[in-house]
Amino acid sequence: MANSLLRALSALLLLSLLSLSARANQAALVQMVEYIGADYINAVTEGEIVSPAEYAEMSEFAGLLAQGVAALPAADGKQGLVDQTEALQQAVADKAGELRIKELARSIRTTLVNVYGVPVSPKKTPDLAHAAQLYQTQCAACHGAEGRGDGAAGAGLDPAPTNFHEAERYNGRSLLGLYTAITQGVNGTDMAGYSGILSQADRWALAFYVGSKAVTDKVAKEGKTAFNTLPGLKTQLPLSAVVAKAPADVLKEQGPKAYAALGYLRTEPGALFNKNRFIELSANKLTQAEQAYQAGDVATARAAALAAYLDGFEMIERQLAAVDKGLMRAAERRFMAVREAIEHDRGQAKVSDAIAAAQAQLDRASAALDTSGLGPVAAFSASFFILFREGLEALLIVTVLLAFTRKANAATATRQIHLGWLTALAAGGATWYAASNLINLSGATREFTEGLAGILAALILFYVGFWMHNHSQSQKWLGYIKNKVDNALDGGTVWTLALVAFISVYREIFETILFYQALWAQVTEATYLLYGIAAAVIALAIVSTLFFRIGMKLPLSLFFRATSIVLLVLSVILLGKGIAALQEGGTIGAFYLSVPTIDWLGIYPTIQGLAAQLLTVALALFLWWKGNRRLPAT
Repeated sequence: MANSLLRALSALLLLSLLSLSARANQAALVQMVEYIGADYINAVTEGEIVSPAEYAEMSEFAGLLAQGVAALPAADGKQGLVDQTEALQQAVADKAGELRIKELARSIRTTLVNVYGVPVSPKKTPDLAHAAQLYQTQCAACHGAEGRGDGAAGAGLDPAPTNFHEAERYNGRSLLGLYTAITQGVNGTDMAGYSGILSQADRWALAFYVGSKAVTDKVAKEGKTAFNTLPGLKTQLPLSAVVAKAPADVLKEQGPKAYAALGYLRTEPGALFNKNRFIELSANKLTQAEQAYQAGDVATARAAALAAYLDGFEMIERQLAAVDKGLMRAAERRFMAVREAIEHDRGQAKVSDAIAAAQAQLDRASAALDTSGLGPVAAFSASFFILFREGLEALLIVTVLLAFTRKANAATATRQIHLGWLTALAAGGATWYAASNLINLSGATREFTEGLAGILAALILFYVGFWMHNHSQSQKWLGYIKNKVDNALDGGTVWTLALVAFISVYREIFETILFYQALWAQVTEATYLLYGIAAAVIALAIVSTLFFRIGMKLPLSLFFRATSIVLLVLSVILLGKGIAALQEGGTIGAFYLSVPTIDWLGIYPTIQGLAAQLLTVALALFLWWKGNRRLPAT
């Protein structure tokens, strides 16, 4: 069993990495198509090749773009994207005019972002003052002190360094494309990647800095006025749109006022980063879901509704619960109703009503959080309950396993359990670093990883619980285990204990990291967030100590029976949470019921989750009864 569980864990980690890798590849495709649109003029003019080297590069990039798009996972709209890239490849081969290439590039970029989401964005306000210093040390030698492409080190380069003041180039480049170029470099040029040199925050700051150089003071002033006064413009230009859309796209789709507002937001990104940016993102995704459903695109509507909850509202749930838990639960139910209406295709009227109700709850949530940020009490409470809630289950599991091995003098098994949870802490630290500096974890990726890990942990706990129960009344086993438990436990069982310790700790760390990242942006005084963490650690230590001491004082037979019950109950809880996470991530469907959510018991109002938990309880009772009949009375 241990080998199969190890294979399952390996598959879980591999799928997560593949998902993250796919996001990086999609962002690279955005950067590539923007590069073609911006630099084609240097290769072909009026149907004639003016630079064979540049033309060869354009041909190569068009081919790579087509290959990259063809390799993307299946999705509604992919075939249209494939057709567009093939058309671009043919246009380059035909030496088409610049306007045709720019039109195709803009269309491909828009379709790529709309079909695959490419949810890459900075996690905090880019520091443009720091970016100006970074630019002088890292970029000015080639791009020039003012960013006009006239640096001494770039004089002989082919192609020449980018002139960031050039209006045409500005109009065709999104911040996402600039960020990807800074991160990965540009193949076929002297532009190297800075992923191993600069942090993710620094690379985003540089993208905003160079991406705003072509914005004039007049445009920025007009844009500020438009952004702050025109109804609906803030909803039309959330962070995701500002990052993913090129100015030319915004001009074409939304007009000159939005175009100016985009320029202003590039020069003043702080306007995008306020305490309610997750609420704004959520509201925008709900609007997208309604529009997609009205257009008959149920798949896109479903994806947008999921993102509205996972990438938006869920990230401020803990903060809102600290202020008004009833409001948080009510909003959660409204989002659930939206997903159900779309999932079961209940018709345009019901979907629109459900979305309107969710939007109204978002407005109430925004009002509840409408201060300069979370105050000291709310910050402390949110911080405490995030860590205490997420850590309690993992702590109980590890404590039960350690109490068992310590009570039975199983030194080898004890070391393996410690190895399991310590490895999970290291993996959690690596995840925090990656999520902060290397990658963006989407809500769907987070829920898939957490859900699969939860179900795996539930299966292992169910197995370990009954393993303990089956031996709890065997006097022969109890006498043997007191003296030779390391020999009594086979290698597979020992590694199973280590594996459950790893999974139980890592699945909680995985989610906790992301919640704290969101919370950090909401607090007014970070000190109280740290106080909350410290209080949660102390509370968890007290719970662990009490549980461990009680367990060590119980007779071995009674301890086995009590421990088996605890592990079986935890397996039912984790199963419910795992299924709920997979449902929230859209991996499996959900049919919702009018029953309350009891989060700490893993009870969520869906037929799938409740049915799985009831079947598990029934199976546990049956096996318990069968085991008791088979064992002799002592």
